[in-house]
Amino acid sequence: MNHEPLEPTSPTPDRDSPASSRSSGADAPNTSTEWRDLLRRQELPDELAGLPRRKRRRAAKRWRSARREEREQAVKRAQKKPPVTLAVPVVALLLALAVGIGALMRPDDDGPSTVKQQPSPTAPVPASSEASPAPTTGPTAQFINPDQVAEKFITGYTTRLPYQDGSHEAAVKRAAPYASSPLVANLKRHGDKDFDRLVAAQAVEARPTKTEIGQPTGKQRPAPDTSVRIYRQAAVTVAVKGTDPYSYTRRLTVEVSRADLSSPWMVTRVLRIEE
Repeated sequence: MNHEPLEPTSPTPDRDSPASSRSSGADAPNTSTEWRDLLRRQELPDELAGLPRRKRRRAAKRWRSARREEREQAVKRAQKKPPVTLAVPVVALLLALAVGIGALMRPDDDGPSTVKQQPSPTAPVPASSEASPAPTTGPTAQFINPDQVAEKFITGYTTRLPYQDGSHEAAVKRAAPYASSPLVANLKRHGDKDFDRLVAAQAVEARPTKTEIGQPTGKQRPAPDTSVRIYRQAAVTVAVKGTDPYSYTRRLTVEVSRADLSSPWMVTRVLRIEE
């Protein structure tokens, strides 16, 4: 015979009820273990105590299950209570600070605000009225004059140190700061007769002792000069040191150009090398 779950008739206190707080006080169960112990110790209602043993056990189980559900509901209700925060005191403190700052910033009756802005310290003015020149943003000085660029390129390119360099590429690298990247790559790809002659003569070094820069004339000029492209011709005297010291002269025609009026001059082509 099936029985419906019976409602507990004993006055078991609920955690959320006023009677619970008055009767239990500090001994009220707070954990699930304490609640289980309390339910095990609690006597069954009279309606259940009079049932046969097997039926009483099933009814007691349902009764304790109902009590556990009541406890879970009480815990959930307690958890839903809004926690106490410090939001209200903090807001009140901020309002008090705002009022105090406003009082300090309020102008006096006889004049402007009592809070005066202090002047920021300034750097001392130099005695001289002439200001330092601003740094230039254009090309550096060594690339402004196309004649100097041509001379530095030719000086680096005609300096040869056979035993130290190992190949003519070292001379190309010395001239590279004043030449365009395509020209540097082109000079490295091709051989150099002067370097081969120095090696054959067992020369230790060959350095230019005199360099004259001028403009090509007549048929030697490839095209007229412009604001971004000019042609220069150099006559270089090179002194050779070795077993039998000697000197030789080379004449080079080079093209010096720049991308625009604010760009540095660079040697972009070596058009002719004459003995």
